[in-house]
Amino acid sequence: MPAFNPWRRWFLARVLGSIGLMQLPAVGLLAAALRELTGLGLLPCAAVSLALHLAGASVLVHRLRWWIDDVRAPWWRPWLLEIPYSVYATACFLAAPLAWVALLGGGVASLTGHPVAPATRWLGPLYAVAGALTLWGSTVGRAWARVNRVEVPVVGLPEAFDGYRIAHVSDVHCGPYVPGWMFEGWARAVRSLRPDLVALTGDLITVGEGYLEDVTAFARGLVARDGVVACMGNHDYFQTDEGVVRALDLAGVTLLRNGATRVSRGDATLHLAGVDDRWSRRDDVELALRGVPEGEPVVMLAHDPACWPDIVRRGVALTLSGHTHGGQFGLPLGPRLNLGRIASRFSAGLFRDGASALFVSRGIGTTGVPTRVGMAPEIALLVLRRA
Repeated sequence: MPAFNPWRRWFLARVLGSIGLMQLPAVGLLAAALRELTGLGLLPCAAVSLALHLAGASVLVHRLRWWIDDVRAPWWRPWLLEIPYSVYATACFLAAPLAWVALLGGGVASLTGHPVAPATRWLGPLYAVAGALTLWGSTVGRAWARVNRVEVPVVGLPEAFDGYRIAHVSDVHCGPYVPGWMFEGWARAVRSLRPDLVALTGDLITVGEGYLEDVTAFARGLVARDGVVACMGNHDYFQTDEGVVRALDLAGVTLLRNGATRVSRGDATLHLAGVDDRWSRRDDVELALRGVPEGEPVVMLAHDPACWPDIVRRGVALTLSGHTHGGQFGLPLGPRLNLGRIASRFSAGLFRDGASALFVSRGIGTTGVPTRVGMAPEIALLVLRRA
């Protein structure tokens, strides 16, 4: 078992503190329900409710201690313990804002002498709906990848590449929550598109080296006329230096680490470039474009869309990114209404700046809670068109 070093204690305290705040209304709801069912006093019912929530949190503590190193886990542990607890914790997260408003409003109403309904009557349905959403999002919702077809006008694109099809996949996050049947299904979906090229924009792994063989297996399942190219993401360096590099090399993937390659159609050329991880300050846009003739169309792979302003200044036609996951939670009313907007204005979808375009994938895997609500896993099929 990994030891609790200072960084682990700091990380665990922040996570558990946030989850505790989100679950406090649920603690009160369960205590009220127990009181109604058993007729016992409020204090013993509250103690039982709190004890049950702390017992559930022990599952999370165990997971986080292992997650830092991510050794390979038996299949049953995440599916019988961690994912069920994640469903509950995420339901508490979704319900918490309204639950806190309801509880505080009820408290104010009781102080002013206005009668309020028992908590079980108005909070119960809220948590039931939130639980149903997260149960779907933790099972079918995160396994069923949607294909998003996007046509992208590219200035200076040679006629031979008009209609060129790029299957863009990002943030697979191989680990205990992505079993073989799941990533094999994603690979089949990519193959069914018959792309000219597959682009992987980083975070193939969650952390460590316990699931590198899954990275290789997934990448080997991807087939395209011009092969598979990839760049590195921040998670690809968590607790490993070259593990993902080796895994992709075994699969025959062309890894672009501040470098470039090209594909040809007769005498016409399309340049492909990729920058290394921005979080660990390995990215170098200028080095990635060295040797690419000025004015020729370039498709750039950059895991973090924060790189895009630097890339735009160098006249790159199209940049492919991921990293945000679309926040994993959002409203299915448009690509911008998601939690990813907290971290980046480039949260999901297609963006333009003059002649340059950026496409940010919602990603196909998850990190943190293994749940997606309103932000389904995405396989993007980008069709290049002459502008």
